[in-house]
Amino acid sequence: MTKESLERALAASLNLMLVLAALDLALYIWVGTAVLTVMAHAMSLWLVLRHRLIFDLVKLLETSALFIDLYLIKQYGYAVASPVSTLFAIIHISLNREYHLTKLKSDLDKVLATKKKDIESDEN
Repeated sequence: MTKESLERALAASLNLMLVLAALDLALYIWVGTAVLTVMAHAMSLWLVLRHRLIFDLVKLLETSALFIDLYLIKQYGYAVASPVSTLFAIIHISLNREYHLTKLKSDLDKVLATKKKDIESDEN
């Protein structure tokens, strides 16, 4: 992938994270719980584990918030850590853009290699 397409993908990801966090904070105010970013963090953790990607500060922050929210949901019926951690992740990624562009490229290469290996094993 070219650098411009990686930058667009990162920008789209940050915008989606911001929208989800804002919707979740609004849901927390109106309904009393936040679920969108909890689901997004769960899917993100599943992708990291499935493709054996490297944990960085952002993934550690998101995973910690996911487990905190799962505990809060089980004990008290609400979740709030995930939207807040998403906002911190957006700030961190924006401040360290070049590092995350490089990491995104390596992660995409790993995912595509895994997909290619899965396709080859299905053909055999």
